[in-house]
Amino acid sequence: MRIPFTARGHNGTITVEVSPNDPAVSGHALVVPDLELDAFRGFPMCTASVSFAGQGINAIFGWIQVVDNGGSVSVDLLPNLDPTDPFYVYGYLPTFFDAPANPDHTDGVWRATTFLVMVPDVIRSRVVEPLAAFTWGYELHAGQPRFLKVVALDGWAGHHDVLASTHPTWTFR
Repeated sequence: MRIPFTARGHNGTITVEVSPNDPAVSGHALVVPDLELDAFRGFPMCTASVSFAGQGINAIFGWIQVVDNGGSVSVDLLPNLDPTDPFYVYGYLPTFFDAPANPDHTDGVWRATTFLVMVPDVIRSRVVEPLAAFTWGYELHAGQPRFLKVVALDGWAGHHDVLASTHPTWTFR
């Protein structure tokens, strides 16, 4: 899927790809040392890349992800980053990647809403604006995932309140 956006006077495109995980080749064992390959096989891997006509500092963006796991909604953060920041990734033309695999979960829906965002002044404030968003995920039945359709979204897609309450030192415009 391709999603257009405009930022800082330049046009860009997000390319989203969701494919089945083959944990034997994807590196999943790096984060799950006792990985049972068959149990993790077939869960979705999502990659979203950014192409952008702007250069240099103009091309610094972030990715924020909100996950709804059976009605439990949370901001998805990497454990080794500052938990007071809402970003999953932040930097120059950042690529988003996630490979959720939860074979031990009960049957249900795991849905992520993923936002390409910008801090208007790049690093001087704690203000975030959404540029584009999409939702993706899987439905689990008896330990077997079925991919959800990738759908483009607008604005904060109903997640403004969870972002603002989870990260009160940030402003989500």
